[in-house]
Amino acid sequence: MNSFIRVLTFIYSIFIALLSVILLYALVDDGIFSDLLSPLSSIANGPVSKYVYAAVLILFLITAVIVITNTITYGRLNRTRLRKTEIGSVDIGSDAIESIALNSAKSAQVGIKSARCHVSPGKDGAIRLDLSCVLYSNVEIPASMAKVQEKIKKDIERFTGIVVENVSVRVSRVEEAVAKVEGR
Repeated sequence: MNSFIRVLTFIYSIFIALLSVILLYALVDDGIFSDLLSPLSSIANGPVSKYVYAAVLILFLITAVIVITNTITYGRLNRTRLRKTEIGSVDIGSDAIESIALNSAKSAQVGIKSARCHVSPGKDGAIRLDLSCVLYSNVEIPASMAKVQEKIKKDIERFTGIVVENVSVRVSRVEEAVAKVEGR
């Protein structure tokens, strides 16, 4: 998500949140907005429709707050500042962290056929990793995936200096291990 789209989403969410708060206030005090919101006052005066109206506005408000927080936190993850020196700064992007995690998972040699990784922000500058992988059928899943979690955590912290809060591994599929037969 580029910064222009993030700014537009943020402005839209602020607008929806403010509109929701104003309309909820109009539900409580129907006299203040009677001229502007006369169609809404007729809806809000019914006993059942008043609760439906309030529920929809609260849903809009909650959705706007969630979008605002996601928009703000997404931008923080794209650039994880490692350190600043006299010469400049070292920034490690989420793609680099994902590559390190995938290389660590495959180098653990525990029967991973393929894998995908997603990095998300954690608490206090730490990160969380979600690894989704396809395994071969001859893999002891709990022990092997615990080994992968430890290797990923250790490698990312060693190579980047960024604290890893959590490594979640999801096994999406198990495929049969096929022996390769070479022809003469």
